[in-house]
Amino acid sequence: MSSNKKRTILLTKLIKETSVFAVVLFALHKYIQHFFLNGIELFHPIYVIHVFLFLSFIATFYFIIKMAVIKPESILTTFFVGSLLKSSIVILFFLPLFFDKPDNLNVPVFNFFIPYFLFLLFEIIQIIKIFKTLK
Repeated sequence: MSSNKKRTILLTKLIKETSVFAVVLFALHKYIQHFFLNGIELFHPIYVIHVFLFLSFIATFYFIIKMAVIKPESILTTFFVGSLLKSSIVILFFLPLFFDKPDNLNVPVFNFFIPYFLFLLFEIIQIIKIFKTLK
């Protein structure tokens, strides 16, 4: 099988699984917000948080899969570099919040970082799957 076809198959499967995960996580987050955070104005709307997490996940894994097909031993290094870049972008994502100084900083931070860490857990699971697929 050609490397291009292998990369396309891996990426298509990953996008399908990630889409299902992201939609379920978004629905759960929206449900929790509706019942527990009703009336609290959030700095970043929930859909913005989930679109950011989804797109950063797909971008990171695009490069991981691309490198995995070309040079399989570089998957872990590419994952670490992608995670570091994503962490840097998260800081930029929160920069306006730190300058604005809201009364309660806990709600926006928890509102972002709980889905962030769930996506990170999902990333680790997907990395393990890719390792198993390529070995």
